[in-house]
Amino acid sequence: MSIFLNIFTSLPWNNFYGVFSFIWYVLLVLGLYQTFEKAGEQGWKAIIPIYNLYICFQIAGKPSYFLVWAVLGLMGGLCSWLSGFALLFWLGAFSWILSILSMLVLAYMWYNLALSFGYDFLFALGLIFLNPIFIMILGFGASRYRGSFY
Repeated sequence: MSIFLNIFTSLPWNNFYGVFSFIWYVLLVLGLYQTFEKAGEQGWKAIIPIYNLYICFQIAGKPSYFLVWAVLGLMGGLCSWLSGFALLFWLGAFSWILSILSMLVLAYMWYNLALSFGYDFLFALGLIFLNPIFIMILGFGASRYRGSFY
């Protein structure tokens, strides 16, 4: 009986962070759905987790940067995993560097997405730090897609 109780209480939606993350993702998908529709993409693409970022890179006019972001993220995760082994502790620092570079590429995409809808740097900061809220502003607000700026 206790094993079932432990499994049930460890499910992600049974703690504060799990509920918060679920609400965060639902708000993000709702906003992305409308944002994609404004940009001429199909809204259902917002539901698929990594694919929705690829579409965001396309809307922002930087589809090739998606591959850079994905490779940096994967390499950072691999280096972090390998740093747990003996004599590979230096990979931990390298994984931090790769992760920071990955975040910078993603921030660059959010900046270009803000420009694509006619907003400036301050709105891009909102997209970076309060993503679902500002995505909902893009999707449900009066903003119009102006095209990507290559």
